[in-house]
Amino acid sequence: MADLFAIGEYSDLYADACCVSSDGDCLFLSLWGRDTAIQELLARLTLPPAQNGLDALHIMEGGTQHRVRFRDMDNYEKRTTRAFQKTRFGSLVQVWLFDQRCVSPDRANLEAVMLIERETSESIENRLWQRINDLCPLPLLDHWQEQVMAWLHQQNAIVPAQNSLGRLNAWEIKLDQNAMAMCISEMIRTGHLTTEP
Repeated sequence: MADLFAIGEYSDLYADACCVSSDGDCLFLSLWGRDTAIQELLARLTLPPAQNGLDALHIMEGGTQHRVRFRDMDNYEKRTTRAFQKTRFGSLVQVWLFDQRCVSPDRANLEAVMLIERETSESIENRLWQRINDLCPLPLLDHWQEQVMAWLHQQNAIVPAQNSLGRLNAWEIKLDQNAMAMCISEMIRTGHLTTEP
């Protein structure tokens, strides 16, 4: 079984995966615990701190605390499953909380979040390129991948999660259509990008 990380605010909840954005916001969180504790946490995340609500959790990794912020719960989806029923401690539940951009890219703002298992055999760059091709309104040819991806990395349009615990890594993608159009036009003019491989 994967490593479990304690939650500072709840002694009976544990995380087995977490990805935090460059701004400190939760991109993905997988929690395990009793149903009552999970339901209490989900309720508190919808309340302001002045009403005993929570806007952040602290995940403990050894002696290190990782702060995971939840600014607007409307931006998150959740999936819940009852993993083990009728245990000595009650019904054990797993819940995933994740940024909606993980499953539904924000096409208006050209933003997406890509979750990738650490031990995937497929190239991360290839997976990211597929998502960028899907998200970008500009036509991109497959043999442009190396040059366009290098430019996107330079522009910080593709940023790895600030912190990832467990088996997942996350990548944030934020495209600027105008900047991409100018860059691609320039690379075509200078012969760095061609219509044929």
